[in-house]
Amino acid sequence: MDHCPIVDAHTHVVAEDREAYPLDPRPLSGQWYLDAPASAEDLLREMAASGVVQAVLVQGVGAYTYDNRYAADAAVAHPEQFVSACCIDVLAEDAPERLSYWVEERGMRGIRLFALSREGPSWLVDDRTDRIWERARVLDAHVIVTVLPHQLDEVDHALGRFPDTPVSLDHCGFALGDPSTRERLFELARHPNLNLKITTHNLDEAVRSGEGASSLVGVLFDRFGADRMMWGSDYCQTHDRPYGDLVALAREAFALLPNAAREACLSGTARRLWPGLSAASR
Repeated sequence: MDHCPIVDAHTHVVAEDREAYPLDPRPLSGQWYLDAPASAEDLLREMAASGVVQAVLVQGVGAYTYDNRYAADAAVAHPEQFVSACCIDVLAEDAPERLSYWVEERGMRGIRLFALSREGPSWLVDDRTDRIWERARVLDAHVIVTVLPHQLDEVDHALGRFPDTPVSLDHCGFALGDPSTRERLFELARHPNLNLKITTHNLDEAVRSGEGASSLVGVLFDRFGADRMMWGSDYCQTHDRPYGDLVALAREAFALLPNAAREACLSGTARRLWPGLSAASR
């Protein structure tokens, strides 16, 4: 198998300088930002050693909540390798203006709608969020959605309301481990604007279950097609092994796809959804 260049569509970075970029943690999934923090420079070194040429810096809500400064600054400092996505309080009175600020003044290229709700529905179906979707469209800011499996109906609702807005679903909605939620995710393939981030979480789960990472990728390929699939490491939130091992798992998982499909999943889809990466790769 040829080793095509890889774009990592889901990474998080944590600044070494805690005075310039103080932590503002939100209790979510452990203290990864303290246990194994990786700066943008750390990530670049790991990428270079692993054949990863570009990455999307997704705001680490667990570490910084809505303070997007470090991800924004890192992407501006390394425009050939990084683009970044912000996270804001979408129900704040000035939420559209906050999004405009991060995109127009700080150079971020997307917004993460971190709508994860442990129980019941989230604000994702609240009509007050329409203005965020509309502002993102005007700004050409790519939309990422983060939810849990029981929230897939909310994703369905949003995709239908904004059919012209490309959406990336973090970690495949964590929906692949249970047959019923997996099937619900597959039903959403009817929305052509839905794109899947297949991350280390999903691949590890497939390995543990005995399905196998490459088999899972094959199933998703059959349902969604390579042009709607991309890989993300979740580094450094996922830090139980070296970054190079996360990349090796991805290469193995996508290895059985046809060459063009593999290249789409490992770089092409991400570059299409994040034009800044495409321009920098020329």
